[in-house]
Amino acid sequence: MRFNVLGPLEVLSDGIDVPIRGLQQRALLGVLLLRANSVVSINEIVAALWGDDRPSTARKMVQNSVAGLRRAFQAVGEPADSRAALNTTVPGYMLRIEPEQLDLTEFHELVTLGRARLAAGDWTQASELLRRALGLWRGPVLADVSDAGLTWPELAALQGIRLAVHEDCIQAELAMGRDRELIGELESLLEAEPTRERLVAQLMVVLYNCGRQSEALDRYRRTRDLLADRFGLEPGRDLRRLQRAILSHDPALALRLTAAPGGAADFPSPAGAGPGPAAPQPPRPRPAPAAPAHADDRTDDRTDDRADDRAAGRVGTTGVPAAEHALRASWERVERRPASVVMVRARWAADGGALAPERVDHAIKELTADIRRETAPFGGHVRRAFGSVWLVVFGVPRAHEDDAERALRAALALRRHFEAPGPASAIAPTAARPVTHLVVGTGEVVVTYDDSAPEPVEVTGQVLDACHHLLLQVPRGELWAADATVEAGGAGLGLAPVPGVPGVHRPAPHRPDGRGPSGHPAEPPFLERTHELNLLHGAYRDTVRRQLPHLVSVLGEPGIGKTRLIGEFAASLRDGAGPPTPRVLHAGTPAFDAHTPYEPLAGVVRAYTGIRAGAPAAVVLPALTGVVRGLFPHAAAGPIVTALAACLGLPAPAASAQEPDGGAVPREEVLAALRQFLEEAAAERPLVVVLDDLHRAADFVRSFVEDLTVRLGPVALLLIAGARSELLHSRPSWGCAKRRSVLLHVAPLSAAATATVVGAAAGRRHPTPADDLRAALADGNPLFAQAYARVADVGADPAAAHPPAVLAVAAAQIDGLDRTARSVLRDAAVVGGTLWRGAVAAVSRRDPEEVGRSLELLESRELLRRVRRSGVPGDVEYVFRYAVSRDVALAQLPGRVLVERHLRAADWAALLEVPRPGLLAFHYDRAIALADADGTPVEAMERRAWEALVGASARAAAAGDDALAVSCLDHALDRCPPGEPERVWLVTHRRRILDSLGTRDRRRPAVTG
Repeated sequence: MRFNVLGPLEVLSDGIDVPIRGLQQRALLGVLLLRANSVVSINEIVAALWGDDRPSTARKMVQNSVAGLRRAFQAVGEPADSRAALNTTVPGYMLRIEPEQLDLTEFHELVTLGRARLAAGDWTQASELLRRALGLWRGPVLADVSDAGLTWPELAALQGIRLAVHEDCIQAELAMGRDRELIGELESLLEAEPTRERLVAQLMVVLYNCGRQSEALDRYRRTRDLLADRFGLEPGRDLRRLQRAILSHDPALALRLTAAPGGAADFPSPAGAGPGPAAPQPPRPRPAPAAPAHADDRTDDRTDDRADDRAAGRVGTTGVPAAEHALRASWERVERRPASVVMVRARWAADGGALAPERVDHAIKELTADIRRETAPFGGHVRRAFGSVWLVVFGVPRAHEDDAERALRAALALRRHFEAPGPASAIAPTAARPVTHLVVGTGEVVVTYDDSAPEPVEVTGQVLDACHHLLLQVPRGELWAADATVEAGGAGLGLAPVPGVPGVHRPAPHRPDGRGPSGHPAEPPFLERTHELNLLHGAYRDTVRRQLPHLVSVLGEPGIGKTRLIGEFAASLRDGAGPPTPRVLHAGTPAFDAHTPYEPLAGVVRAYTGIRAGAPAAVVLPALTGVVRGLFPHAAAGPIVTALAACLGLPAPAASAQEPDGGAVPREEVLAALRQFLEEAAAERPLVVVLDDLHRAADFVRSFVEDLTVRLGPVALLLIAGARSELLHSRPSWGCAKRRSVLLHVAPLSAAATATVVGAAAGRRHPTPADDLRAALADGNPLFAQAYARVADVGADPAAAHPPAVLAVAAAQIDGLDRTARSVLRDAAVVGGTLWRGAVAAVSRRDPEEVGRSLELLESRELLRRVRRSGVPGDVEYVFRYAVSRDVALAQLPGRVLVERHLRAADWAALLEVPRPGLLAFHYDRAIALADADGTPVEAMERRAWEALVGASARAAAAGDDALAVSCLDHALDRCPPGEPERVWLVTHRRRILDSLGTRDRRRPAVTG
């Protein structure tokens, strides 16, 4: 039996129409088909069929129509598995059919496949699939019964989906260059929906590319007038930007499909509703703006639009990765995330009274350049707030584990810059340098993105207000930092509380220069690393015995103890390696503010020669010359000294007095000199070189390290590269097929060892039950264990117990994912700490295969862990490795998005063959709580929750699991309000099931109707 609802209602058996007699029966069948395989309550049916004018005998009429439908279905002689079954299920009815029996299912499947191909850039296949989906429509949904007054929300929703699919199809065909073929179709669609801005944008682009610029601008003007007349609104920002792009003949409007699928460029999609990717364009000069076709067009460049363009950049901005140009869904444009900010305020004074505006403008631009230059090494993004106040944001658009420290160090660098003597002010040559005030704060912000650039267009949050309030109090020339920032990243920077101002720190009078290493907690007990130490010692003995270089890559997740392991190994070598005593050189790759791109190789040279970082040429060159002459007694020292000095960040010396700047030494010469340097140093005596945090190093440095053991001669050099596992994500072939190269993965600690670390960090010899809970949250990570040990309470709400250091690591890991994996991770977080592939696919509305690939990627990144035996038959089950990863991902979603996602998860849980009432109730409860907090009415949602639980109870009872049926009814009764008419029936039905089990539920108090 086949049901068609995309047009007049049709019921077919072997291609022959099955008569459904009477308009009322046809309308009832339409309502049930739109919610096939779901329980539809009698109240919903009555409201759909009669609206507010429901007759008093409505329920009886529904029952008669149900009986008529059942007779019609029984009259069709088809196999049982292809026959529709209309079941009575409290509090209404459920029409059971196979999904393939309904044309609406086929439509949704084709749309899903088509949109997936559209997102991949396969325009031809996308167009074919979406056209097939649209071809299933034979008119409006249930055209023959909706005209008779059927009022059902799904009708309007399906019409909207049909229009959106039409827009997606047109987008794919526009990318194929079918402009002229689509003009008529677009104009026909706009006759029915004249204010649909995405259709207007598509038609404007088509007309422009067909040489009909004036008609495109006329269509924009007509749409603007229509919006103003009907709604009192202006066109959206994206449509206004498209109008300006047409006026200026932006070349991005003429892009066509010139690359393979997935790399093709798409026209700027102003509406932003479609998923079409846009590739970065090569640099090109911007053409001179064309004269407006009409005088009215000059008025459309609103001030706020110009500000948006300055902040976000125009469509087609160069130099931005293609992945960052992919269009975001509307909910992805708003994000909650922690961030640290530096706020700078400048004031000038002039002897002559008021300052000339030109001088103010020039000075502000100069100061903006200074702030950008000083904060760039620390990863800050400068945003002008207003007037002479600047905002520098750290942690947006990508979080780092040390954003608070970056912000503090950037603020200290700005303070040193402002304190240093310099040229006279640009405002008044006789005046002093500007007086500045600096404030640093840390907190949660809301970030708004645009499709045209990866940088945010807006950053808001309470932390900005707090910083601005402090900015008005901080004395001239001073720097104040909030307690939260100092606690997260101020160790070792010499900050002290401000007397009389609670919650604020400032640099101490005798502070360090702010460039020393950041503070770390005391070393935890060194446990369960004997095997790894033995492997390192074996590699060293083999290196010395065979006189051949070896590379050992020590990999692991953040905080797992890689640096501690390498440090213990180095200490054991110094204490008891035996003659000849090895020389151990240790160098790390800084996360920010590196002195040279050759780090950590430059650190090795500094460690060998005793040169401190940032030393001037007058110190570096003599020290290098002495070392090189000792290592190369029979070679010319000059070229090697020059190359090693370039490695340390010094320019090449001038060739003559007429050439004051010697320029840069070619990279090949620098690397060749480094190779010679290491080989000769290892020839003197065994050499152990430790390169920590190699995942941060430049790619050419990593290539050099990977190939070093192959290209060196027979010397006793053990190279130990410490790196996070993400090194294998960027270089999957690291160490493969290389001689004398070994990968050593540092595994998490056992639960007992983790609890010991927690107890030791808290000053206890024996772990307590609370320490066991902290150890479970740390899951074998020593850094996490130490951080959780300092948390006072890890009781009922573990999410409130996550320390800032742990939250920072989790946020940085999540931001290191690509957009698709990050989005899937957030949807997985909505499902819960335990999740299933099907649930994530339902929540995200993505193709299950795509979701499966993303979940496998997240498992490889150690964010998820697969469960060997799934609790949902036929599905793949995962759990979050760390609770903090789920909590951080969940916190990045806005509240309204969480409501929608929890309802989708509930819909998935409601269709499980074996009901899970706890899971179903959890998602409804979360959705209701979030919606209620946002001020959204929740009555309909509450009713939907207990009705879904009643339906789950009916399925459990039908499967013979009465205990599960009672559990579902318990959850339903908890959510069914006392005044609901169906509550009495629920109580009675629950007692009847308990009686059939021969027992009473003594665990719950008596439930009254």
